[in-house]
Amino acid sequence: MKNDFDFKQSGKRMPYKTPEGFLDEIESNVWRAVESELVPTRKKTRRNIRGSIAYGIAAVCLVLLVGFGINLSQKTRDFRKLEQAFDNLATSDQDYLLAVYQYDYFLNE
Repeated sequence: MKNDFDFKQSGKRMPYKTPEGFLDEIESNVWRAVESELVPTRKKTRRNIRGSIAYGIAAVCLVLLVGFGINLSQKTRDFRKLEQAFDNLATSDQDYLLAVYQYDYFLNE
């Protein structure tokens, strides 16, 4: 095998040749193919508008749920409604609930 390769002899020539204007033609073909994807279509803009509206509605619902959730947690400290509901039960149902909750570990501590 020959080990003494000389880079000076190889020169700086291009290993291939292309016809005149070949690269310009490739560039114009690529731009023509990509141009249809760059221009937004009505379907895409409608989809974006619908998505934005859906996200807005979801955000408003979340804010309302969080806002009312805070108010509901404050109203649970009023036991009058709970006592009224218990009084509206039949006596057998009241006895059953009292028997079940009598042995509840967390309520009896």
